[in-house]
Amino acid sequence: MKFSAGGPHISRTMMLAEIDALLSAVPIGSAKGEYIAAVLQRNVLDKATDSTRKESLRRLRELYALDEATPIFGLLRKLHEIDAISLPLLAVMVAWARDPLFRATSNPILNASVGDRVETGDLARALGVEFPNQYSELSINQTARHTASSWTQSGHLTGRAKKTRQLIRPTVAAVTMAFFLGEVAGYHGAAIFANPWCVLLDLKPDRAKSLGMEAHRAGLLNLRAVAEIVELSFPLLTKFEPLQS
Repeated sequence: MKFSAGGPHISRTMMLAEIDALLSAVPIGSAKGEYIAAVLQRNVLDKATDSTRKESLRRLRELYALDEATPIFGLLRKLHEIDAISLPLLAVMVAWARDPLFRATSNPILNASVGDRVETGDLARALGVEFPNQYSELSINQTARHTASSWTQSGHLTGRAKKTRQLIRPTVAAVTMAFFLGEVAGYHGAAIFANPWCVLLDLKPDRAKSLGMEAHRAGLLNLRAVAEIVELSFPLLTKFEPLQS
């Protein structure tokens, strides 16, 4: 996770198409160097020049790490293998954890009701409040456009010129990632069900707990909850056995 200023969204979106292409091109269990070679040598992202390949790789590593030995990417990789449809939600949660610029635009999204318009200007103002006098107006507006695109890629917003808020429909794979990131960030006990990544998935605590139990039954995590006592672990971080369909 990153908390200092700066982040990939100053020049890129959360790059959903690129991370999707990369995960499709590199087998699970691959070493870090194989992800690098896929981008730079095999050009699986279909970039026209060496410089854009290198920049794309740099930003993807900032957003997702691209190293299965790093737990945040290792878990994303395994959950994607089990449920590829969940990638937009998995990606937005990891990008949100690792890019403070993206995180700074959360309030206009999370405070909006379903059907509300969300303007790029709303995101720009949120950035200005979070990082006063740190970026030029040009950089703020550019970053706001990139974050608006990312919120659209994740499913929080819909529309092109006129973007409106829509409700996220979480999967058990996404909830597994939300619980993992919440645990890492220090949300323990019953607080895990109200951690910021659950909020990012539009989940109330009771619904988060219910989906957590579904994830437990699916073998994606181990969860035992009795009143305020919650025991949580993540077996996918120690072994990986794809679920049988």
